[in-house]
Amino acid sequence: MQKLFQNAQIAQPDGTLLAVDILVTDGIIEKFSPALGEPAPAEVAAIDLHGLFVMPGGVDGHVHFDDPGFTEREDFGTGTMGAAAGGVTTIVDMPCTSLPPVTTPDNFKTKMRAVESKAYVDYAFWGGTTPTFIDSGAFRRLLPELKELGVVGIKAYTISGMQTYPRLDTRQMVMLFEAARDFNMLVAVHAEDYFLATYYTDKIIREGRSDPLAYKDGRTYDAEPLAVSTVLALARREHTRVHIVHMSTSAGVDLVRQAKGQGIDATTETCPHYLLLNREDFVRLGSLAKCTPPLRDRYDNEVLWAGLLDGTIDYVTTDHAAGIYPREKVTDNIWNAYAGMPGVQLRVPLMLYEGCTVRGMNLYRFGEIMSTNPAKRLGLFPRKGILA
Repeated sequence: MQKLFQNAQIAQPDGTLLAVDILVTDGIIEKFSPALGEPAPAEVAAIDLHGLFVMPGGVDGHVHFDDPGFTEREDFGTGTMGAAAGGVTTIVDMPCTSLPPVTTPDNFKTKMRAVESKAYVDYAFWGGTTPTFIDSGAFRRLLPELKELGVVGIKAYTISGMQTYPRLDTRQMVMLFEAARDFNMLVAVHAEDYFLATYYTDKIIREGRSDPLAYKDGRTYDAEPLAVSTVLALARREHTRVHIVHMSTSAGVDLVRQAKGQGIDATTETCPHYLLLNREDFVRLGSLAKCTPPLRDRYDNEVLWAGLLDGTIDYVTTDHAAGIYPREKVTDNIWNAYAGMPGVQLRVPLMLYEGCTVRGMNLYRFGEIMSTNPAKRLGLFPRKGILA
């Protein structure tokens, strides 16, 4: 079946809009042509968009849809339904918030069987590894097998709150980076220094604090740039492609900017909540706004926006992670609250308004941070991230 979408507008690299007609055959864009205002052939269904803006389907490269294993929170059906409602046509699910985690080919296949009939949008998976696999050497067999199955890369943590997905120490991270280089795989890292964050968290708990800012002060600001600097140093030394997830600090942005200037193959993402929320919102919202890393300060909001606009930050993801409401998200003791926020349904409209309407981002850059750049970094381009 053919459909002709007439009088659409698409963004050009200089930010201007071009009026086009878009011919779609069996759900696939076949071609563009200048919008001439001519009637469509009788056999083609014509839809007049009256000048509406058209962009590639959104790509959210960082979600936690909890399936299988934690479906009391949500499942792949509800997660991808939210994605579809929010203009996201491709999601990439993390390996850590499912049981079993996606660390072996068998686990990959188990996850695929669990979710493939539930999805409302296209999807891909991140793969992972464990300290045990690295110390035993098994990871050098498992990583290329996961790559062959189609994972977009390997996710690692410098600090982890999940017993089923432990952190890697620096020695293990070096070994992972060496293997990822050898197998040409991307490594995504949750970068907060374990020792700094746990020291201050334990100290604050001993002091008896349980308010929202106790969590923010425990997961101290300096833990992120300290870990980011280590990760970037390893990427430089081992010539590994690295991606820093959910950047939250101004210092972290500066480090990535420097690394790119030095030729390190490093990218980073941030999330709407790190761009739009801060310390004051954490005090106001309490446990509802608990996430990892924690919300930062207003100054960090501004530096993150600047990094997004100048290209230091490559794209925006959600780190979508839904807790059970109210049981996991409403409490007066911040240590008892689940750390995570949903967001896959709101990413595109939030960023369109806050980025383009409020801050003047042009629509071409908007398409890059919402779709094109994650598709390119995660090996999904040009199947994703471009209109045709």
